Amino acid sequence: MTPTPWQVAGLVLGLVAYAVAWVWGGRPERLAAAVLLFACLFWGATYRWGADGFYLHMAGDCVRLLIFGWLCIRLDRWWPFGITAALALMVFMYFARLLDSTVTQYAVASAHVGLGYLIDLTLLLSVFERGLAGEPPAGAAAWARADWLTATRRNRRDETRPGKMAEICIP
Repeated sequence: MTPTPWQVAGLVLGLVAYAVAWVWGGRPERLAAAVLLFACLFWGATYRWGADGFYLHMAGDCVRLLIFGWLCIRLDRWWPFGITAALALMVFMYFARLLDSTVTQYAVASAHVGLGYLIDLTLLLSVFERGLAGEPPAGAAAWARADWLTATRRNRRDETRPGKMAEICIP
């Protein structure tokens, strides 16, 4: 089963959005990018299962819904609400498929693709909104902290070097 151009475009859009969120986003955007990237890899690994993986995919979307619902409660941002709403519609489509036999797997897949675009665009726009607000990305702080830790370790190692003490003690 070959992926459609829509699926390939969605994968490219998602990977670009996750990379942008990881590099220029804050901690919440990074958490969202990590959760969405893990889900993307999970769906990629179980894509061939088709209808056999229906319950597994539904459970994965339910877990994502809970994670982003938790982000809605914790953050004072707009984008977790958009992502949570799209995920709620995805989960609703799964339950509609279970309860109504006229809802086909194609309808669920179409909703999944379209709402996946919405989720990825929402994450991408959240990073641009952070930039417009003048908030620094978490990446710069993380790299600065890593640089400071590296310099501290290097200084500590130099102080404990055997020849270093003799240089300090002898005038």
